[in-house]
Amino acid sequence: MELSSIEVRVLGALMEKARTTPDIYPLTLRALVNACNQKTSRHPLTDYEEEDVLSTLDSLREKHLAMRVDMAGSRTAKFRENASRHWQLEREEYALLATLFLRGPQTPGQLRQRSERLFPFAELPQVSDWLKRMQERDEEPHTLVQSLGREPGTKEIRFAHTLAPLPEPAHLGETALPGEATVHAPEPSPVRERIDALEAAVRDLQEKVSNLENILNELTS
Repeated sequence: MELSSIEVRVLGALMEKARTTPDIYPLTLRALVNACNQKTSRHPLTDYEEEDVLSTLDSLREKHLAMRVDMAGSRTAKFRENASRHWQLEREEYALLATLFLRGPQTPGQLRQRSERLFPFAELPQVSDWLKRMQERDEEPHTLVQSLGREPGTKEIRFAHTLAPLPEPAHLGETALPGEATVHAPEPSPVRERIDALEAAVRDLQEKVSNLENILNELTS
């Protein structure tokens, strides 16, 4: 199965919000558009219109990856993901795949940090182990991720999902499995670790504000 870039973004947004904003899930079309276009935890940034997202939902529904939900007493249709059931995703696979859908190729360390709200991986080797499992599955799709190796000037292996063509190298996202890497990145300094923690906290606050805006839009729509 091959998905378009907008299908990847819409499906990723549905998967993310199912876990991070269960109070307003399934999502209305308006909330889903906002989730696709939000300015945090997304790469690249997008500016999709409602018509774009609605036609994409039709395509995802034909592929059994999304569903329309008509709520009793509501005149507004809502939508939810169905990839977790259709692909028989484990919780760990779900979290990693959704994060790759929304932010492009990433290292295991980045995936562990950025997927925390979807599934809290206890240790980095746990992420690497699941990435390896996702490369050889018994269920369809048999391969969910692929290793991109190391880019020139970098020391960490990055991974991408296999459900869409890779973007051009200049747009591969924001930047190893055991036994694959022969060069390891140096240990970060305490100052660098503190900066990374502060940046992560800011991103988390920005996403929470975005989620609150979505909830407010739901209540006033």
